[in-house]
Amino acid sequence: MVEVIDPTHPLFGRRFVVLSVSRQPGRPALVTVAYGDDARLRIPLAATNRTDSPPPRSRAKITPASLRDLLTLVEEFTEPWRNNQQPSGGGSQKR
Repeated sequence: MVEVIDPTHPLFGRRFVVLSVSRQPGRPALVTVAYGDDARLRIPLAATNRTDSPPPRSRAKITPASLRDLLTLVEEFTEPWRNNQQPSGGGSQKR
């Protein structure tokens, strides 16, 4: 069995039966796994628990591009509020 431990991989957290491992010079190592009854998938060995490199530190899938998208969305929702904001306290009296 092999488990996908790279949090950015679409199959993160899934486990599969290993059919073969391919290591060719100059190319990333791949593991071929059984997927369902008759399908096979090739997954980079570096994305699995069989990698020689240390596991990823974060489970977050935040990228600079996704963060920019989030900030743009926040700005779109807050802009109308900023433009319609009235000063508060204009009608109150001082004692």
